[in-house]
Amino acid sequence: MYGISPLILILLPLFFQLICGRKAIGESISLKFGTISLISLFLQFVLSILAYFIASYNFTESLQGQPYRCGMGMIGIFFFSFLFTILLIIVIIVQYFIKKSYEK
Repeated sequence: MYGISPLILILLPLFFQLICGRKAIGESISLKFGTISLISLFLQFVLSILAYFIASYNFTESLQGQPYRCGMGMIGIFFFSFLFTILLIIVIIVQYFIKKSYEK
């Protein structure tokens, strides 16, 4: 479970944006679309940092006192965070245009 938890943390803001952004477009919740988008971007930043620290801790625990440490897993977490941040921005842009088309 500890190995997959950083990936889950990185995916949470994207799922939040998809679900709550759709509800904000349909006006079934009280939060506005811009607020949902800002919350998603902030969560992406914070949870990416948290995922990095959790992955680093899990990797250190798996070494069990051995001195060798390769950082390729941490680079993977960084690039997954970057990839999902770009995906989140694309989802926000698409939802924004959908919102604009509903308002016409």
